[in-house]
Amino acid sequence: MEKEIIEVFALLPFLFYPLYIFGWFLDVFEGFSKSSIDIILAIVQIGTLIALIIYVIKTWQIASASKKSTEVSEEILKEMKESRDLEVAPYVVAYFDIPYGKHVIYFVIKNIGKSVAKNVKLAFQPPLENSKGGKINNISLLKDGIGSIPPGYEIRTFFDGVFSYFEMSELPLTYNVKISYSGGLRSDTRNIEQIMDLSAFKGLSFLDEKGIHELVKEVEKLVEHNNNIRQKLEKVADNLADGVWLKNPDLLITSLQLEPELWKSGALTKLIEFKTLWTSVYGGEDEKLVNPFLTDLKNKSAIIGSQLLIIASSAPFDFPSELVNHLVEIAVKLSELGRASFYMDGGESVNTFNTLGNGIITLIDETIEQLKIQSTTSDNSE
Repeated sequence: MEKEIIEVFALLPFLFYPLYIFGWFLDVFEGFSKSSIDIILAIVQIGTLIALIIYVIKTWQIASASKKSTEVSEEILKEMKESRDLEVAPYVVAYFDIPYGKHVIYFVIKNIGKSVAKNVKLAFQPPLENSKGGKINNISLLKDGIGSIPPGYEIRTFFDGVFSYFEMSELPLTYNVKISYSGGLRSDTRNIEQIMDLSAFKGLSFLDEKGIHELVKEVEKLVEHNNNIRQKLEKVADNLADGVWLKNPDLLITSLQLEPELWKSGALTKLIEFKTLWTSVYGGEDEKLVNPFLTDLKNKSAIIGSQLLIIASSAPFDFPSELVNHLVEIAVKLSELGRASFYMDGGESVNTFNTLGNGIITLIDETIEQLKIQSTTSDNSE
């Protein structure tokens, strides 16, 4: 451009030189004829016109060069802006990930750019589908989009199992995804398209590898197992502290013989045992009906009932059936007492429990009296 300007200024003397020559000719050729002067003037005018044309051409070249320089500057500035935008722009990609040694497919959305991606939307063609149908399209990140994804951040979700997906031939192996988002120096929406291809993974062989994730799982199993053992040991310790209940009452009475006196003695012992437990140990004090006392009372009642039932079943053949029936009735009611339940019913269940126990005591008193009469009768007959 500087060259053209110099050339224009160089032409300026030539524009005014013909005028100088023309004046000189007027001084020199005053004596010339009119026709000669006209010829000279025509020559001077032609030279001036040629110089003017050259001047205009050079001026146009200068203007064109200036315009071209401006356009180049604008293009350079645009490229600099685009380059700067690319350096700080977000860049969102979507892909399938099958970790080595795993038999699962993950769907991943990741921002590999340098700034926050905003208002991220995804559209798939064909629509995403797994072995469970199109339910995956109902998840929020696909249905409603993502508000923002920081740089270097990824969102990962389970897509399907490797075998489940590849065994269904009707499921697509490639998806075209359109991703739109905003962010960076530009305020407009950025749009990219890419292909998510699963066919590259089909038929590949994997070895099952165990890493830190599997190690953590095994440690968690050990912790859970140890906790279960600890809880059971604590339960055993509590039971030992409260006493061990013999669930088989035969162990306590199998040595009893069927002689009438021994049989009566065994029956009286159990009847008096419960009577003492009910009247002296419990004594009708409702505030005692809490664990562990309540559980002990119910367990002892049930065990005494079981033992009385066995005693009744081994009664001597010549023993009065009415007395045996009383023992059976007491045993049944003791069993009911051992299964009694309590509710928040304003004390009604407690009253029922006490009424049942007091009724058993009445039967026991009657039975003890009959046993004494039976013993007296037996002694007199001898």
